[in-house]
Amino acid sequence: MTNTRLVAIGYVVLALAAGLFLEHVLLAGFGAFGPTQPLTRPLGGDSNWTWCSVIGLAVTAVAALWLWLTPKTHDVSLEIAAELRKVSWPGFPETRAATIAVIVASIIAAVLLGLFDVFWQFVTDKIQNPTL
Repeated sequence: MTNTRLVAIGYVVLALAAGLFLEHVLLAGFGAFGPTQPLTRPLGGDSNWTWCSVIGLAVTAVAALWLWLTPKTHDVSLEIAAELRKVSWPGFPETRAATIAVIVASIIAAVLLGLFDVFWQFVTDKIQNPTL
């Protein structure tokens, strides 16, 4: 797969994700106004699409097209794709070892923080109620 195709797919995926996000932002912003009401299908029946869906996807599609056609962002995107092809990604054994190390470190940190919490709770209880 060429870098140009990879960047184009990235723009499309990001535009779709941003469009769906913008749809929800518009739905929250407009509330119960007209843009949030479902569109009717040409042949009748209801649709899950609203004007917020159409506006959100259209705005992000135009933004993605503008970014694609702007030479500076297009060149930077191609350079990023070229650099990512040079990265040596870790294999499964290295990924598994790093994941286990993170899980063990997280458990140790949780236990230590829990012990500190119990200790400080004991100390503050003794300060507030010295008779205990």
